[in-house]
Amino acid sequence: MREELLTYLWKTQNFRRGKLKTTGGVAIVIVKPGQENTLAGPDFFNAHIKINSTLWVGNVEIHVNSSDWFNHNHQNDSNYDNVILHVVWKADVPVFDPSQQPLPTLCLEQYANKNFVKRYTKWLTQTDKWILCEDKLPKLSQFVRQQFWENLYVERLMEKTTLIQSWLTLTQNNWEAVFFVSLAKGFGLRQNGMAFAHLALSIPWMAVLKNTSNVERLEALFMGQAGLLDKPYENEYFQKLQKTYAYLKHKYKLKPSSERATFFRLRPTNFPTIRLAQLAWLVHHKPRLLNLVQKAETIHDWYNILDAKTSTFWDNHYHFDTPSKPRVNRLTRHFKDLLLLNTIFPFLFQYYSYLGDVRKADILDWVRQLPSEKNKYVTNFNRLGCHIKDALESQACIQLKQNYCTPRRCLKCAFGHTLLNL
Repeated sequence: MREELLTYLWKTQNFRRGKLKTTGGVAIVIVKPGQENTLAGPDFFNAHIKINSTLWVGNVEIHVNSSDWFNHNHQNDSNYDNVILHVVWKADVPVFDPSQQPLPTLCLEQYANKNFVKRYTKWLTQTDKWILCEDKLPKLSQFVRQQFWENLYVERLMEKTTLIQSWLTLTQNNWEAVFFVSLAKGFGLRQNGMAFAHLALSIPWMAVLKNTSNVERLEALFMGQAGLLDKPYENEYFQKLQKTYAYLKHKYKLKPSSERATFFRLRPTNFPTIRLAQLAWLVHHKPRLLNLVQKAETIHDWYNILDAKTSTFWDNHYHFDTPSKPRVNRLTRHFKDLLLLNTIFPFLFQYYSYLGDVRKADILDWVRQLPSEKNKYVTNFNRLGCHIKDALESQACIQLKQNYCTPRRCLKCAFGHTLLNL
């Protein structure tokens, strides 16, 4: 038995509700099951339960076994003092309220639909499947799929904006500064994303703005804070940046970021030297980038805004000390797609939410114009006959697999709910 199933049964009231009695033999009537709580504290708030002809209003806590009350240390947590009903599968030990009176307990094992429980249990015990519903997934209607994909994508956006909210707190709600931090994280990709974000946070935004007229100063500022100017090189350009950084570090009283950028297992085009040089070039040419981004109306507008390359030194270098074949390190279409998907759209979602801007709803249309990502999640859903058409669906299928399929939260999933015939 899983607590998820008990929560579902209580939320939907999917059990025999006539002549209910507590484990102490007292008659109860459920007037309102309460509102589900997804945060810390009792599982349901504001329930209305009639116990022995007296109407009680309070909270409901749900456990597989009544002894879980003590396993979770609720007896020492005042948040549980207003629990009026303990809903369990098995009542293995008595539980008492703060006044040491027996806590009314409802044992759902006596009232649940046995066929339903058996079907759910059999579903969960399947083995050797990537996801439990993979055999039935193609049977889902297009309507169910599209609606749930969009819900999952919004969930994922909300998770990504948690960092943005924390950066707003650190910068005293300076949206332009936070956009720079978000953009820096995007340029760092998965390997150096947080290192780039930390270096961006370590530089006062006004210090960045005051140096946008000189791309070399920006390179020195970014690479110095990332720890890329620490080692001595004989290269003339390196020494120039190192000298410039020493001046800027003293002028702005900078403390280098504690999280250093790495080259480990990266392709040369993703080396931190190249990505920071591209970021410096973009900020140099478009210092008020947020103004441009929020005025854009089409995908091609954003592609043009994000058009960036590096200063000329990096046309034949990946490292400071080793020349390479000449080429132009311009941002590719694929990299721009990643910036839109992982940086700009999540930022705009948070920004428009803050402003109450109706363009927040347009983000779902914009992200559907981006191509699907190529990863193991997309590959497997395509293999199962659930074809992923665009970036919204590729982001959604990551959310589905990680947050629902792997932890087997089928009762919280629109696909699982439909396929279980609930």
